[in-house]
Amino acid sequence: MIAFCGLTCIECLAFIATQKDDDKEREKVAKVWSKLYKCDIKPENINCDGCLEESGRLFNYCTVCEIRKCGQEKGED
Repeated sequence: MIAFCGLTCIECLAFIATQKDDDKEREKVAKVWSKLYKCDIKPENINCDGCLEESGRLFNYCTVCEIRKCGQEKGED
């Protein structure tokens, strides 16, 4: 599964942790991404079923992603 932005979902750490339903993995991802992106990401925000999903869980940023919004509006998947 390829996201609108070109990210391969099955390689994404948030997607992997979500599909495993693994809270320890969510904690690891939140810690790494918080440091990498210099912001505070909480483990409970590490949930994603892929941005192509209409009603699935999304990582917080994906809800405001302009690339995702554009792809949805154009009906591309």
